[in-house]
Amino acid sequence: MLENKNILIGITGGIAAYKICTLIRLYRKAGANVRVVLTPNALNFVTKLTLQTLSNNEVYVDNFEIDEYKPEHIALTEADIFVIAPASANTIGKLANGICDNLLLSTACAFSKPILIAPAMNENMWNNPFVQENMSKLKKHGYHIIEPETGFLACGTNGVGRMKEPKEIFDRTVEIFSENKKLKGKKILITAGGTREKIDPVRYITNASSGKMGLALADNAYRMGADVTLVSTFKADKPYKNIVTETALEMEKAVKENLSGQDCVIMAAAVSDYRVENCAENKIKKQGGVLELKLVENPDILKEISQLCSDNRSTCVEECANKPVTGANEEHLEVQYKNGNTRLCSDNRSTYVVGFCAESENLLENAKAKIQKKGCDFLIANDISRKDIGFNTDENEVYIIDKSLNIKHIEKDTKENIARRILEEIFE
Repeated sequence: MLENKNILIGITGGIAAYKICTLIRLYRKAGANVRVVLTPNALNFVTKLTLQTLSNNEVYVDNFEIDEYKPEHIALTEADIFVIAPASANTIGKLANGICDNLLLSTACAFSKPILIAPAMNENMWNNPFVQENMSKLKKHGYHIIEPETGFLACGTNGVGRMKEPKEIFDRTVEIFSENKKLKGKKILITAGGTREKIDPVRYITNASSGKMGLALADNAYRMGADVTLVSTFKADKPYKNIVTETALEMEKAVKENLSGQDCVIMAAAVSDYRVENCAENKIKKQGGVLELKLVENPDILKEISQLCSDNRSTCVEECANKPVTGANEEHLEVQYKNGNTRLCSDNRSTYVVGFCAESENLLENAKAKIQKKGCDFLIANDISRKDIGFNTDENEVYIIDKSLNIKHIEKDTKENIARRILEEIFE
């Protein structure tokens, strides 16, 4: 999303300035070109050399010690976005009132593209009515604001005024650039994370999935305008709906309960194939010898959801324990589902189901067999034998396989970029 974007970062005098080093790395890792402009006071917290090294570009400071006049504040406006972080109360006040007494402010005054401001200051300063009035003025004039959070402040107190973390500023930047609202009006359900099957109150069976791929898919779908529901094995503090589950049975239940009206279901979670038949009520004590556990198969969620969401069926699952299946009529298309107590109601939607296939050998052969067995519309295959991609990494390399066994290869890239490519291919 940020590849080849030109990002200008403005740093003002505040202790949070050191965090911008991480932000620069995030932008550059995403493929952006980064330039930095500082107020003189910002140099008290971070050095030019550090910023030049991280950005791989000249750093601009308002020291008025140049030999010839250069309209740098105009040249810097060629960037695609101006991110001012941390933004001090002083800078916010001057921005709101059109004051241009340093290079950063002059650049902001001449900047015609999006400006994102991440304030950072003492709680009393943040709550000062003049500061709040200035913030309101900036919002009114179209500035993007990522408001500070509550936390431990440099002054030694806890309160509101702590600058948002670099990853959150990065995500907000991506969101601003997400002019492609290709998925606006779409409802997408995504699963993420590795399920945990309890052995006793303190032990469980699980896998190495971090959930990063599923989370990246949810984030990108949301930025592209979709109404997202994330069913995950971890809590995600996101602006979209998040349902937290633990076991395969819990995830199955959550997916089915939220299936109604979905345009697409992406099963990115690593669901345990087996669970312990009888979970011990108390912690199992070590007694020597061999501990035997009887495992039973978990439901095949991907296969079941694929059956429910076949073409021209709805995604609305309604529990009807005592009502027999009657067949199709004008309003409903009802189908038998396992024990006969579930019916499927049609709302004229076609729901696409996307599965994931993590293999350690014979990747494409196994993936082709799996998509035919599961009945999903697309299958995303990746090689988990490699240490540089997949589980517990920030990068991946995948193959997208459709029902006709056509294969699209997406070369190694960040999971954020891989997720965007997957969504673009699915909704092409």
